[in-house]
Amino acid sequence: MVRILARACRLLVMLATISGIALTIFVALSAIMRYALGEPFSFTEELVGLLFSALVFLALPYVTVYRRHICITLLTGLFSPAWRRIADMAADLFIALYSVWFGYYAYQFAAFSFDLGSRSDLAGITLWPWMGLMAAASALMAIASVVLAFRGSPPPEPQVAAALTDEY
Repeated sequence: MVRILARACRLLVMLATISGIALTIFVALSAIMRYALGEPFSFTEELVGLLFSALVFLALPYVTVYRRHICITLLTGLFSPAWRRIADMAADLFIALYSVWFGYYAYQFAAFSFDLGSRSDLAGITLWPWMGLMAAASALMAIASVVLAFRGSPPPEPQVAAALTDEY
């Protein structure tokens, strides 16, 4: 279960990376078009916003599964290992609860958008798949948080990612 979850999260972080690369390309092209030719692409503002949203929500399950998010350990650093484990479990379950709550409303919002056939104003980009990313990422975060709550430790991080991160 943990191995499948970790692979799904790595796939999503790769998609987040692609989204970030595309976002950067569109911002650069928009700037070039605006200052070199005087007319930016009309769709870049909308697409960049959607790509940024995708980047954030696609990366959230990965940072949850590998515990790479920001942790404030001001109080929990004073706890004994047993109490720290209990605090970590409580935090994981709280994250799972929040993810289910947020994912439920994100799903309703995406379903409503689908029913309406919502599209962006200028480019006419279909919006429900982008909104569905929020629901899917929230569901995966909830599953990851519950697994971590009862497993305790995150799975081993891939070598490349572990080598690129700094510990402070």
